[in-house]
Amino acid sequence: MPLLDRVVRRIHDEHCRFRLSDDEVKDIEDMVLHLVKDLLPGRLLNDSGGRYSIAEVIEAGSYFEQTKIQLPNEFDFMLAVDQLSGEESIFLSEGCKPGYAHVRVTEPQIWDTTSCDDDPERRFEIALLQFNMYVRESLKLLLLEPLRGRFGQLEIKEIVVRGKPFKAFSHVQTLTLLYSELRCTDTVEPGTTLLYERLSTEQKTDIEVCVDLMSCCHLPLSAFKNILPEKCFENEALSVNGCHVVLKSCESNSCVEGQGKCRLISYTKTEQGCMKRLDVSWKVAYRMLKWLFQYTGVLEVDTYKIKTAVLHCSSARGQGEAVPVGEGLIAILRVLRKSAFSDNLPGYFNPSLNVWSVRPCYHYLVKYEMIFLLKLFTNIQKCRDEGQNVDVYLDVINAWIYSFCSHAVEISKMAKTSTSRLEQFNWQGNAFLDILKDAEPALKNNVIFSWIPFQLKCHVLCDVFKVLSLVFMDKIVSWLRLNIPLL
Repeated sequence: MPLLDRVVRRIHDEHCRFRLSDDEVKDIEDMVLHLVKDLLPGRLLNDSGGRYSIAEVIEAGSYFEQTKIQLPNEFDFMLAVDQLSGEESIFLSEGCKPGYAHVRVTEPQIWDTTSCDDDPERRFEIALLQFNMYVRESLKLLLLEPLRGRFGQLEIKEIVVRGKPFKAFSHVQTLTLLYSELRCTDTVEPGTTLLYERLSTEQKTDIEVCVDLMSCCHLPLSAFKNILPEKCFENEALSVNGCHVVLKSCESNSCVEGQGKCRLISYTKTEQGCMKRLDVSWKVAYRMLKWLFQYTGVLEVDTYKIKTAVLHCSSARGQGEAVPVGEGLIAILRVLRKSAFSDNLPGYFNPSLNVWSVRPCYHYLVKYEMIFLLKLFTNIQKCRDEGQNVDVYLDVINAWIYSFCSHAVEISKMAKTSTSRLEQFNWQGNAFLDILKDAEPALKNNVIFSWIPFQLKCHVLCDVFKVLSLVFMDKIVSWLRLNIPLL
């Protein structure tokens, strides 16, 4: 096995695998699925007096695409509202940004009889928010008693709008459950269920399990004819699954200030199918990068950017085709590095949508991080000595992570300061050089990494000249405008 493959798999096995037994993981999954897919639809229909029903519960997120790391503590679902799904219920028009749409209900009078002044777009929002309210109340009633599984139980802690309990207009609501193990107290006849009791306070280890619920409406792909680019209609899976529209807004100034907000078009169902069909080597590389980037999360290299890069890379190779895990990792990093330079990463299903959105205060820092990681893993890949000790390379990676962690507070302050482009670059460049300085001893201890600090400093120096040149040119242009009269 090539050295890079061994390094990646070692990181994956030590840091990315679930820290619970397979039986416990399956037990948590079964209870969550039973709650959301079996119990909730019937209860919601009853509690809303038939006003709302769930057309489909769509499994979403990293757990169901088999890329969750460390703990099975987050389950994502989309709840398709039956009454708002279909071209006879809502009307779509182009949003103010690619990948978004304005949504209007076709019969506004049936959704809101108290505020007749609200337009059809606002009433669509109100209808989904009322649906969310019924979902929350139904879940509270369903969880008056804990859910019991084979090895543990789930009891409710809270259900709130994610991160902002008092902001009712968020598009996601989170049900937080506490999972605790149960101990077998009695063995009965073969083939019958074992009886359990809850562990004592000293013995129990509760795990918080978050269930994210996003309400949406479903429409066939034909409904998006004048909104999505032609390339979307060439995707057979999208043609079968259609698309979903969620409350998430583009948050552009024109939408925020206006009464109607355009809403995100979601390809989640098709995306989940693509991720599940990926060869396991791509998933190992993906999980490893998720673990690595969680330490530099302030740089906004979020999991959706990594996922998009994985989908592009796997598609180029053939989605179900096996690839050496190290080779896959290098391919993903190359896509991310190119995106960091061009500030553009086309969406996998909608190429007109730019997934790569990094705030200026982190732009250079993200670019340098991508250069470093690509150099690091490319050098490991080039080393052909099978007898090499993997721990030597893990020490370098750990030194890099520790350096980022030690500067996390300093980096996070960058977003809070409004500065000029030159000041932004100066701050980011200095932060990167400090990080590199902390990791430099570990790099220089290994021959194949010894040149990396010098190469990266040269990259920073080149960027200094580029930035200063642009600033200098701007000053010249400004001077010319002031001192040379127009002819």
